[in-house]
Amino acid sequence: MIVRKTAWLIAALLILAGNKCFAIEPIKVIGVKVSSYMSEHKPEKMIDRKLGNASRWVSEKEDEVWAVFTFNNEQDVGGLHLYSGYGQKDAITDAKVQYMNGGAWKEVLSGRVRSNKKPALSLVFDEGRRVKTKSIRVMIEKTPGDVARIKEIVFWPFMPEGIPPLGVGVEKIKPGKKSVAEANVPTIYLNQSGFNLGAPKRFTAPLMTDGISFVITERDDDKVLFSGSIKNHLGDFTDFNPEDWRKEYVVKANGVTSFPFRVGQWWLERTTYQNMVDFMIDSRHYVGTYKKTCRGSYGWRDNHQFGWELHTMVSQYLSNPGAYDRMPRQISYEKPDERKTWGALEPYDETAPDIVKLIHWASDVIVTRDLRHEHFKAQLAYFLYAWPWLKKWMPQQNYDSVKAFAFANWAQDDKAKNYPYDESRGHNLLAVKKKVGSTKGALPPGYTVMPNLLMYEVARREDRSDKDLYFQTAYDQVKWIIDNIDWNDPMTTKGQRMSEHLTMTGMVYMYTQYKDKAPVGLKKKIEAWCDVVLKRSGNMWDFRKYSDSQWVPTGVKRTMWNEPGNVLGFPACMLSAMQVVDSPEIHGRFNELIFAHFDNAFGRNPTGRHCVYHGIRDVEGVDLGWFSLHNGLGKLKDVRFVIEATAKNEHYPYHPEMGNSGWSEGWVNFNTAFNQSMAYLAYRDISLTANKVKRKTYDVRLKVPLNFDYEKRESVDVIFHYKDGSQSTQTLKEENINSAYFVGTVKSKKSVKSVSYGYGFFEHRVNF
Repeated sequence: MIVRKTAWLIAALLILAGNKCFAIEPIKVIGVKVSSYMSEHKPEKMIDRKLGNASRWVSEKEDEVWAVFTFNNEQDVGGLHLYSGYGQKDAITDAKVQYMNGGAWKEVLSGRVRSNKKPALSLVFDEGRRVKTKSIRVMIEKTPGDVARIKEIVFWPFMPEGIPPLGVGVEKIKPGKKSVAEANVPTIYLNQSGFNLGAPKRFTAPLMTDGISFVITERDDDKVLFSGSIKNHLGDFTDFNPEDWRKEYVVKANGVTSFPFRVGQWWLERTTYQNMVDFMIDSRHYVGTYKKTCRGSYGWRDNHQFGWELHTMVSQYLSNPGAYDRMPRQISYEKPDERKTWGALEPYDETAPDIVKLIHWASDVIVTRDLRHEHFKAQLAYFLYAWPWLKKWMPQQNYDSVKAFAFANWAQDDKAKNYPYDESRGHNLLAVKKKVGSTKGALPPGYTVMPNLLMYEVARREDRSDKDLYFQTAYDQVKWIIDNIDWNDPMTTKGQRMSEHLTMTGMVYMYTQYKDKAPVGLKKKIEAWCDVVLKRSGNMWDFRKYSDSQWVPTGVKRTMWNEPGNVLGFPACMLSAMQVVDSPEIHGRFNELIFAHFDNAFGRNPTGRHCVYHGIRDVEGVDLGWFSLHNGLGKLKDVRFVIEATAKNEHYPYHPEMGNSGWSEGWVNFNTAFNQSMAYLAYRDISLTANKVKRKTYDVRLKVPLNFDYEKRESVDVIFHYKDGSQSTQTLKEENINSAYFVGTVKSKKSVKSVSYGYGFFEHRVNF
């Protein structure tokens, strides 16, 4: 067999790039029957291991076209390769795969082909629905001219590592034109933009074996600045922390040179913070870049009821207020139009930061449109909780209106109207939720925990007589998770896609804020979650898989599933869990995985592409954006920083030849998941120290992701809290022109009680 250079070395498929053979053989087909065939193009030519126009089956023109393949005995089929068409044209458009089971044909749900234009397809069957059979039938449902043309079909046995790449198992394959996806993508895969100083820095080299050396040089220089060796297709250069952020660097190994990248203080934050806000501005419903009404949309276009906008934007602001306070203002209040879809809340102060205006917008739409779905009500808990830090820009009427709406409807089951993709069984937020939702992401386990705990804090602040009900509900919900959720079931974790972060952030909030009152066994439950994460992340991509043998969720429709929101929201889960677990080993490995998932979306994946189609435009240093841009229900084509897609199950463990496979479509729900991870990353990385050096003099030092202009000495405010109950802001200056730290010496006439940065559950405070 001749194997293309895209083949790679994996444990069970013993192959090296070049001319070695796979140890695994295709399943032998002993017979084939078809609905019809044209003269010389007999069905046997589909299974002769030869590719070419002369060696193919061509059907007659007919309404129902099919081919049945028989094996010698029952086979556990893991997938197939389908080569169709004439040359690079006339590929089969739509088809489905069936298998004989109990005397009847049953469909292989992961074997559907829809709207295909590729002459070579790799169909990997869902490992959760194993296909054990002696016969497989391919039903061709749509094909150019109603004539099926199949050059070759190759069936592969099931293996946990997946099936081999296209081109394996056939005698010859025409190379064809390289897709846009594969063109000029170096086979050293890494974050195209760059890396944070002091943070994990890793790359994946699927075609390189253990012991191959790699070096790092400047982009146009051969001087070695760092060196190492590849192990398990991985290279680690975490210790490479150059001082000059202006220079671009590359990894070189075995004749391959990576995309260039940079290394700088808070590089990830520097290239994404403004982008996160820009997206939320542009994608608003009614007032963003698209003014018309969109179906299934409320505050944001195509957000449905599970966009989690307030969950994440409030977290962003509380975690690192200095970053958002200083951003340029792009939003001005727009008066409600004839649609009357906002306006219940009086306007904010125009000097407010854009993220505060966005928080106001989200709350206003919920109250104005009387959105009583449990998820919308839950979002308002974040607004009410954050009010002490929002109120300087908003009238008291805003708080009073939101408070009245939230408390009046919190325990009500009536949702008032229908919502898209609604999986909720009831809308009483004081009820324990026992249903785990589908991969749509509409109902993750424990989604009411944190909203109820925040409402508990609000009720205490308001001295409400019902305050304990909110805590008790959160307690009961966490206990239900401890007793009933099995983390080994992927539907409790990665199967929730972009909404997975709600589960762990809520559980950790219960443990960290109410440790003495939390249910017994909560810490062990969180530690058990960590164990599953570690078990499913030991691969060359440092990628947490869907299950022990499947990489990414799959489904029966062509839209199932695009999951950039899970890839980019998963770090929030790990960052939360790290607040609870004590193991240094878990902390170290999780830190690698956190940045590996950011890196995955930024190019360290089998496609070699950034998750944003306009990545080159929107993110500094990106070389190659996603394959395509889908305007979608959210009308996002003119929106900045649209997180479009990430690699699909069929791309893993290494199938770049699959190109632009699966569904791609930006979604606000993906961006908010990334926003949440960045909020939790900020909280983890911020540190505050303060010392009383004289009777009324204090030295303050703050490490915080704020040094985004490497050529300017920037500033940030911290809060001094005094023993008389008053407070003041004090300004710190960047320690030097390019530093992670901000420092200041503050003289105070008043007696200082404490110094703080950040707000609420993300506050850092030093007490005296």
